[in-house]
Parts: sequence; C-alpha cells; structure tokens
Amino acid sequence: MPKGNPTAAQLWEGDVSFFSLDTDVIQAAGYKFNEGALKLLPLQLPDTMSLIISKVVAQEIVSHRLDRVTKAVEQFKSSSTDLKRLAQIEMSTIDEKFEDLKIETSASNYFYQQVSDYAKNCQGSILPIDGELLTERLFRLYFESLPPFAYRKAKKAEFPDATSLLILEDFAKDNSTMGVVASADEGWSKFADNSDHLYCVRSIEELATLFVATDAYSKEIEKRILEAVQKDSSPLRDELHDALVYHVKYSDWSATDVTSGSATRVEAEVYESKLTSYEIDTAEVWAGEDKKSWVIGLNVTAQVELHLDVEFFAWDSIDREEISLGSDVLPVESNIEVEVFFKCSGVEEGSRPEDWEIEIELATGSYECDPVNVEPDFYD
Repeated sequence: MPKGNPTAAQLWEGDVSFFSLDTDVIQAAGYKFNEGALKLLPLQLPDTMSLIISKVVAQEIVSHRLDRVTKAVEQFKSSSTDLKRLAQIEMSTIDEKFEDLKIETSASNYFYQQVSDYAKNCQGSILPIDGELLTERLFRLYFESLPPFAYRKAKKAEFPDATSLLILEDFAKDNSTMGVVASADEGWSKFADNSDHLYCVRSIEELATLFVATDAYSKEIEKRILEAVQKDSSPLRDELHDALVYHVKYSDWSATDVTSGSATRVEAEVYESKLTSYEIDTAEVWAGEDKKSWVIGLNVTAQVELHLDVEFFAWDSIDREEISLGSDVLPVESNIEVEVFFKCSGVEEGSRPEDWEIEIELATGSYECDPVNVEPDFYD
C-alpha cells in the first residue's frame, strides 16, 4: 500500500473507488444510520466512491444489536412467569401471542435491511462470503500470525476480521481498483500496510476528512457560516445553541470515574445535564458537485453542568459488610467534544447563509463525566 492516505486526485478521479466500514466504527456512531455522521457521509463523498460492506460485518452488526433485544425478550418472559406465580394470573394467551411476534427474527431482518439500505444509499452493496481459496488463505494468515491475526492466544477471535479483509481485497483486485477501510482495530491497519489495494483510516470522521474541500470558494463558504453562528442577531446562532442544549440534555451520560477520599466506594448517576457554554474550535467543508449544496462541520467544545446523584459506602469491619453512608446531589462541570453538521442547499455565489436552506444535524451521543472527587456532607 502507498504510505499515508490516498490523494485527492485518486479519490475524485476514481482510482480509489470504494470504502468499507468495520463494525467498531458503526458501533461508535451508535448504529444511527439516519442521524449524524453516518447520515451525512453519503453527502460528503464524491460520486466516484461507493460503500462496500462485507457480509461478515453486516452479520456482526446484527448480532451486536440483537443482544439488547434478546435481553428484553428474556426480561418479558421472566416477568410473565413472575406474574403467574405471584398473582395467579393466566398468562398463556399473552405468552402465545408474544411467541407469534417472532421478535428476534423480525429484529434481525430489520437490522440487516438497515445495513443493506445504507450501503445502497452510498451507491454500494454487501459482499457475500466467498472467494477463491478463501479458507486456505485464512488459515495461512492464522498459522503464520500475519495481520489481522496478532501474536496472542486469542487469535481465533480475528477470523471475522480476516475474512472481511480478504473479501475486500479480492473485490479491489477483481475490479482493478483500491479502497479505504475505516476501522480502529490495529489488525485492519496492519493488514492494509501489507496490501497493494487497501488504505486504512481509524474512524468515520477521519474518512470524511479525506474529502474536505479546500479551494478558495469553499473557504469563503466556511467563513460565511462561522460569521453567521457567531453573530448575536443571527437566527442560525440561536438554532445552533438550541441544538446543543437538546443534545446535552438528551444524550446518554455515565459517571464511572467518581471517587471519594472519605468513603471506600462511591456510586454516581447523572440525572440532569445542562449546557453552560460552548466554543467553536475548527470547521470543515464538503462541497456538492454543483457547488450549490454543502455540508459544513463544526468541531465544538461544550461546557456542561451535571447533577450527580451520589451514594457513599463504607466497609464495616466488625459486621463485615458494606454500609451506606448516605447520598447527596452534587453539581459538577464537564467538557465534551461535539461535531455539529450544517446541511446547506440553495447556495448561490454571493448569497448569505440567511438565504440558504440549512438543516442542523446532530445525533445524540454517549458521554462520560470527567473524573471528579466528591465528599459526603456528614453535617447536613
């Protein structure tokens, strides 16, 4: 593989004509094909690029998403059994109707169709698991500990990755082209290092950066947007603020790195989150082919006030058990990095953002409270 990333000429002229996504980068996007970065990716790509997903990745995505469905089904069945036992309620009719729903099968088909539809939306498809002497090549990589297999005992876990990469490499060879794979897995990047047909980036964001527009007109579009979102009287500034407020409030929050010097253990839960301020760090621009539609991405640092419901525990060495010291509600501050996208259309040369049609795209996220040390108030 040529070192570094493919050039803009290779991408726009079709020398590198496809890209592929590993399960981990789709998982990092929350499997949200209709929100945020995944939704906008088709708009950021040149017409010469298409998405090719291996069936292995498609099936992994389905399997990961089914875990929560299976857990919910098991919880329903357990609750049904408890109701029969505790309240002597006849549940057989409901149980039969529940079985008739075939929830796991329906969910599996739905999840797979989502992947297939997304690939088609990106001018691509799902590749079947086949190929000349695929099994022989897989085991050669395995026994010789070649990428993506690592030098460790758990090499068997890498078989899905190896299968995906060989299928994608075969696709590139058969079509006399090259591709870009996006994966945070080191095995994928090491495999690409030894391939003449595959480049590797580590995230969807890094993939999208390959297609950023850098000409003078693109810079002018970027400048106009930045001016609009920083102007006090601009409606776009208000829309951005409202979008960030909503994002902070309705994203998932956890607080696992909360400690205390006077308690042996702390349990903390975020029950309220509120945007206090934000700063725009950088911006990137992607141009539509007709230069009348654009995607502008803003990298934002947001300051957030979190209210933690904290319970403190101590170890009772006499009774040899853990006891609660009480709970408290504590405000803490945290910083998060957010990527906000503006999907713009109707952009004419010389026009201003207030004349454009602008849609703000900002998917809900999952965030962790910054590490914090808290102490119980024993005198309250």
